[in-house]
Amino acid sequence: MRFSILLFIFFSLVCTVVQAQNNDTIKTQNLSEVEISANTKPSVSRSTNLLQVITNDDLLQQGVQSVSDAVKRFNGVVLKDYGGIGGLKTVSIRGMGAEYTAVSYDGVLVSNIQSGQVDIGRFALDNVSMISLDIGQSDDIFQTARAFSSAGVLNMETVVPDFSNKRYAGYAKVTGGSFGLFNPVIDYKYKLSKTFALTANGSWQRADGNYPFSADYDKMIPDRKRKNSDVDIYRTELNLFSDFGKSGQLRTKIYYFDSERGLPGSVVIGEDYATERLWDKNFFAQMSYRKDFGQKIKLKTQAKYDHNNTRYEEVHEKYDGGRLTNRYKEQEVYLSNALLFQLSDIINFSAAEDLSYNNLDKEADRFGNNLANPKRYNSHTALAFRYKSDRLTITSSLLATYISERVKNNSGNSTYKKLSPSTGISYQPVESANLRVRASFKHVYRVPTFTELYYPSVEKKLKAESAKQFNVGLTWVGGFGGNSENYVNASIDGYYNKVDDKIVITPKTFLATTSNVGNVDIKGVNLRLAANSQINKSMGLNLVVTYNYMQAQDVTSKSEETYKNQLPYTPEHSGAVTLSFNNPWVNFSYTMIAASDRYSKLTNYRDNEVKGYTDHSISLFRKLRLKDNELIIQGNVLNLWNENYDVIAYYPMPRRSFSFSVLYKF
Repeated sequence: MRFSILLFIFFSLVCTVVQAQNNDTIKTQNLSEVEISANTKPSVSRSTNLLQVITNDDLLQQGVQSVSDAVKRFNGVVLKDYGGIGGLKTVSIRGMGAEYTAVSYDGVLVSNIQSGQVDIGRFALDNVSMISLDIGQSDDIFQTARAFSSAGVLNMETVVPDFSNKRYAGYAKVTGGSFGLFNPVIDYKYKLSKTFALTANGSWQRADGNYPFSADYDKMIPDRKRKNSDVDIYRTELNLFSDFGKSGQLRTKIYYFDSERGLPGSVVIGEDYATERLWDKNFFAQMSYRKDFGQKIKLKTQAKYDHNNTRYEEVHEKYDGGRLTNRYKEQEVYLSNALLFQLSDIINFSAAEDLSYNNLDKEADRFGNNLANPKRYNSHTALAFRYKSDRLTITSSLLATYISERVKNNSGNSTYKKLSPSTGISYQPVESANLRVRASFKHVYRVPTFTELYYPSVEKKLKAESAKQFNVGLTWVGGFGGNSENYVNASIDGYYNKVDDKIVITPKTFLATTSNVGNVDIKGVNLRLAANSQINKSMGLNLVVTYNYMQAQDVTSKSEETYKNQLPYTPEHSGAVTLSFNNPWVNFSYTMIAASDRYSKLTNYRDNEVKGYTDHSISLFRKLRLKDNELIIQGNVLNLWNENYDVIAYYPMPRRSFSFSVLYKF
């Protein structure tokens, strides 16, 4: 740990010295006007790993209503959805568990050291310009060291302001819909000066969530509705963009999330009683500073403070006083320095050092016992290399992880150390053909989360997971009809993941149960086809089809009941189809998402089977020009065929629902 701190200080000193050599202490520098441009869409076909991207234009055309709706369209992803607007929504990549998926917001990872599972339901699309998913190691080597530590990264980028015509811009939006949905949003962007620009976004979302569902296994209550599933959510976000010319660029974000939601729990036969409630208050402030030292060296420094308060409450006669209340307070302090060395146009090196501190305080568990209140000191050090020419891309990295954990009674103090390599290649065999071959390998080391180790009151001795990811694939891009807007983009990837000391989580609404199940083999194939046909200047068709086959099995179990059984909530077959028709009248989009049968437990018995499903939805929207402003009207029908299904066993999803929104841009 001392070495990591010294290395971090060394990074800072080197950057200071280099900056001193590049800055003239006598001459003054004229600051350029703040120049903020949209995020560049990364190349999907040239990537050494499976990369998928959805832009804000795609989000509008496809009628995507939430981050989770966007993620459902990605290949190789299992979205665990506990139903309704306020239900927990987590992302699992290729059967490896949500703890292996990092979530990045404007380049800084979202932390949840308590459970390791980031609830993407807490993020809104109102201020998002692009969502991308890297499975494996990203080709972007100029990033934080912690970004190298996950099996994949879900990236969300904030909309950047455009002040080409005036000093301000913004919009007001109102969405209403089924089950009491009401969601007003206000967004405002203002150019403060030549150097600074400010954006502010705020929203309120509420819903009753009492949707009807069918439970054929429960004849005692034939006509059921989801109870205690209301939500009340406030989100606020401020972004300050600063451009100091040759002195660099600074970006600051302040975010606040406040929610109260009911937890309807799993469906119980003959009982329609639910009183669990959850309050979340999350505040974080982050900053990112970038500076170029000439043409060869680039610096990126990031810092973040994250504070999260959670209160869980249940009213029941089985508790003393008739009520159980648990309170949790999680804090993180995070610092990162990264340097990029550009030796030439095709050869780059990078080095990054991240330090972070996490603690978790809990007042009392359900048995009245105070827990360990653990503290964790984290160091991640990454060295990376990239060679990139027109036909060949090679990336390689080495990550050093050092984690020291301390608990109040010293009985559970632990230290974790590991070196994790990764490498990837993308090659175009024939220069005249748009066919590329890619292959990659990545090692991932995952330390158990606080929830896995310390909840409930009996502390568990879990081993850290060690995973190896292998991927081989082909990508092809072709055009037709003599029009550059007519294209077909196809890819196929075969993958193999091997996880040692796999920690399997049996999900519940609030506290899950965990255990090591030995070694897990995950094999599969991802197929993706994207095509666009421009019929004429004002009409076009866009089609995206994804398919995923996955076999995830426990191969070391000594029990015949679980040996080579499919892991819980891992469908063998899943996929999505999205068809969009753009025209001068009303734009139309149709989406179908499907998953085959899964099992809720490691024992693949018929009683544990969760039936497969298909979910169909349609979206209609129209843009209207009002002088210099714009009006967008959109309507959506979700679960069009009114199907009754569960993603998680006994957590029924909403049946057919409607939403309607009006957005006015000024």
